[in-house]
Amino acid sequence: MNRFYHSKTININEIIFLDDFATHHALKVLRLKKGDELILFNGDGYDFQGQIINIAKKRVEVMINSRRIVANESNLKVTLLQALISNEKMDLIIQKTTELGISEIQPIVCQRGIVKIKNDKIEKRLLHWKQVSIGACEQCGRAKIPVINKPENITKYLEKIIMSDKSLKIILSPTAIKSLNEISYSIDQNIKVLIGPEGGFSKKELELATKKNFLPIKIGPRILRTETAPLSIMSILQYKYGDIV
Repeated sequence: MNRFYHSKTININEIIFLDDFATHHALKVLRLKKGDELILFNGDGYDFQGQIINIAKKRVEVMINSRRIVANESNLKVTLLQALISNEKMDLIIQKTTELGISEIQPIVCQRGIVKIKNDKIEKRLLHWKQVSIGACEQCGRAKIPVINKPENITKYLEKIIMSDKSLKIILSPTAIKSLNEISYSIDQNIKVLIGPEGGFSKKELELATKKNFLPIKIGPRILRTETAPLSIMSILQYKYGDIV
């Protein structure tokens, strides 16, 4: 059954009007008609089943008939600290890590990073990233949308991490000696994963990350691109500690 995101509160036995984006997708792409059933979600962890009761002037009215809790969220709470890269690659990372169960994405600006976002473009980019994540949730069946934060300078972000933060913190490095198998991990810990830009981290950034207890690890004998690394480490973490079997 087709799933659509709805940004407002949803209640049983009420009529919902799909927003413009969902209306276009329902009518022009999926060719849904009056009487067709669909599922709405708004990020609260529930799926709401409804039926189209009217289509008029490019407006779709849906009667909500029932709801069910969606129990497919990962037990892992992974925050991806991802260096800003090109638009297409960031979209890929957000889409695929959402499918893999990411909890939070924190874009970071690194010294050797190529991509910068002007201040007046940040809100527009955040809205786009959220839409990418929502689309991934619609496809994969998640009913909770990952948090995507404003880009932040890596130094400022790392300096805010307090020493009492007990989350498992790892930084992917092709020169690391240890693998994930050699890192002890408690299943009730949160995980922060730090991934650098195409040019790698600067010496100062690496030293600060180490000072904040980020453990350098390698995930194989080959050097991965910055857009490949988050998909690989998320898959590995979910297989070892999460819900991918």
